[in-house]
Amino acid sequence: MNRFLLLILPVVLMACNARVDDRTYNSGIHIIPQPTQIETSEGTFTIDRSTAIVIDGKIWEKEAGVLADKLAAASGMVLPLYDRERENAIILRTDRNIGSEGYTIDVDKKHIILSASTETGMFYAIQSLLQLLPAEIEGVVPADIVLSVPAVRISDSPRFSYRGLMIDVCRHFFSIEELKRQISVMAMLKLNYLHLHLTDNQGWRIDIDRYPELVEHSAVQETYNGEKYGPFYYTKDDIRELISFADSHHVEVIPEIEFPGHSLAALVAFPELSCTGGPFESEQVFGYEENVFCVGNDSVFSFMENVLQEIADLFPSQYLHIGGDECVKKYWTTCPRCQALAAKLNLKPDGGHSVEEQLQSYAIKRMESYISGSLGKRMLGWEEILEGGLPDGAAVMSWKGTESGAEAAALHHDVVMASMADGLYLCAAQGADEVEPAAMGGQSLLKDVYEFEPVPECLDKEDRSFVIGTQACLWSEWTPTVELLEYMLYPRAVALAETAWSQPGNKDWSDFLRRLENIQVRLDMKGINYHIPIPEGELTTNRVFTGDSVTLEFTNSHNLPMIYTDDNSTPEKGSPLLPEQLIIHNPCTLKICTKTAACKFSPVRTVVVEKQQPMPAMHGEYHDKIRLSLATGLFKNENDYSQAVFDTDTVIDSFASYDNSKFDFKSPSLAVYCGVVNVPQTGVYTFKSNADELWIADRRLIYNPTSSRFYRQKSQIALEKGPHPFRLVFSNRLKEGFASCWYPIDFQYQLPSGGEWLKP
Repeated sequence: MNRFLLLILPVVLMACNARVDDRTYNSGIHIIPQPTQIETSEGTFTIDRSTAIVIDGKIWEKEAGVLADKLAAASGMVLPLYDRERENAIILRTDRNIGSEGYTIDVDKKHIILSASTETGMFYAIQSLLQLLPAEIEGVVPADIVLSVPAVRISDSPRFSYRGLMIDVCRHFFSIEELKRQISVMAMLKLNYLHLHLTDNQGWRIDIDRYPELVEHSAVQETYNGEKYGPFYYTKDDIRELISFADSHHVEVIPEIEFPGHSLAALVAFPELSCTGGPFESEQVFGYEENVFCVGNDSVFSFMENVLQEIADLFPSQYLHIGGDECVKKYWTTCPRCQALAAKLNLKPDGGHSVEEQLQSYAIKRMESYISGSLGKRMLGWEEILEGGLPDGAAVMSWKGTESGAEAAALHHDVVMASMADGLYLCAAQGADEVEPAAMGGQSLLKDVYEFEPVPECLDKEDRSFVIGTQACLWSEWTPTVELLEYMLYPRAVALAETAWSQPGNKDWSDFLRRLENIQVRLDMKGINYHIPIPEGELTTNRVFTGDSVTLEFTNSHNLPMIYTDDNSTPEKGSPLLPEQLIIHNPCTLKICTKTAACKFSPVRTVVVEKQQPMPAMHGEYHDKIRLSLATGLFKNENDYSQAVFDTDTVIDSFASYDNSKFDFKSPSLAVYCGVVNVPQTGVYTFKSNADELWIADRRLIYNPTSSRFYRQKSQIALEKGPHPFRLVFSNRLKEGFASCWYPIDFQYQLPSGGEWLKP
């Protein structure tokens, strides 16, 4: 048979000098997600040039091609295809007794037998077989590897039918090729739903033939930084290409079109569909929006039906996600059309729901009737669609926690658990804010995702079956590049895969970390970026001591080894391991990183270790007032700050006297606050601020020219007891979609003894 064309791509080379067979990450069985049953025995089966692939007639021809191409790409071996069983063969068999996504694998010295009843099951059998081989099998350039498979019997099927990832392409956009990369990883992990968040306040990302104005006006955003974001959107051919690729990887793509809230992008093009009439501007600004669809206007429903008709024709998914979350109902309370509809429906506050909440319920039910009736789809929505009750066929995605999901399951609605409270919002930080990239807020550690239990204990036994699965969500406010998107997705999506597929009794955190080492090499082979825990413990950008020495202690969340240098050079393979306690006697620039079993390193942390004499306190008289200087214009970095021409110079009592409420990011400006901080004792102080710059005693401690949240930067300085000058520089502007004036404008400091954070 003809073999498929091999695509030659670069491959990531491992840093360790060891044969593939000897590398620790390839030892043992390392399948993720953990199969239902594994029985091992003695011996191995080695795939070589004399090995054949055997299928039942033509039923498994496509799947055999997938396997053969993978083996050929990694090893250069082109295996022949037969329809009669023989020894030294990989046999693909049909077993009608196996569930739709289940499979078995039997390996002995003579055969590898893969059995399934469906294409999906056989595809998953192949994914597990590939994970029984060395991780280098994922390479796309032939490598000198021995393709040995341990003798094993595996029987496997998923715990949940829905195992999903959501990617938000509105706040930041990702190309079809970039989405395909994620689908290829999802398939390896047996994740089967990709939920695409296609519309929101910040952008409309899909072309609709009937309404070309949507992409003409809402696919490009104003950044208020002298530039535009976009235009970015998918054509229908783009979507068809993505769906075809996803289908070949047994991933279903679910489109989300937000209604009735999160709808500003649609209102930019069609302001008459709002309560206020607009006009509106398409902005790259995160957060809530008070202008939403006017549910008292029948034209809104005609618009949505026309849009959803085209979406349903394009996406073969059984689900159509309607959003339904965080709808601000402010204008509904005064809108004549909304209130007229409420009167027509005889809506009254019922103690549980306001009139406006009941209006949302009416709107959601009306859309569900159209989706299930005219379109023949199942409506899926965020948990707010529960307000006022739902038709039987609607499914609920529970995002705040599991409580609403439990409520929906008890009412016999299918539920997908996507709990932010339990770590399934992958836009949260994977470690300490001080060392990780700017993120949503809060933390979602790998272990949090792994230990999440989708089925609440409070549910009765008969109601538990309505929890059909779980999903992790990646809201993209903080991921402007695909590299950062992948950094946030992985390896937490790997943990999600095991949570969604494997039975709770088969999960083991320590063993998962062992198997994860192998999966990470596979991600390397695919060119996928991922998070490696950055050293924590010491969370300041510098470490100041005044005595003879300072002792530093670093940790990381996976307990991986760390390496370091103390001469400002970048750590490399031969750098020394970091001890539990590092004692430093002389000033130096310390660089530390975490090292995986494959000798791949985390981002490097730089900590400047300084020996300082306490800065002398100010002498003479001083006052507690703050001098405030203001300049109009866009100031992006330290060079801009130094060239500011101030048009206002005044004195205020405190930061609260001229706080973030005084600024509008749509009118960029620069504010410099100068004053005195009076410290109560001599010693080493730690300072933190979200401002662009913080100077203490004429020394710059903080520099934040890009987005950072929750006092991400902390720095130290030695000060004498008494007053010291400070200067705080605040640039009022939009930073990658997040307004700096949403931060507190201030700084805080910690005494040498530690304890609570104080304000000047």
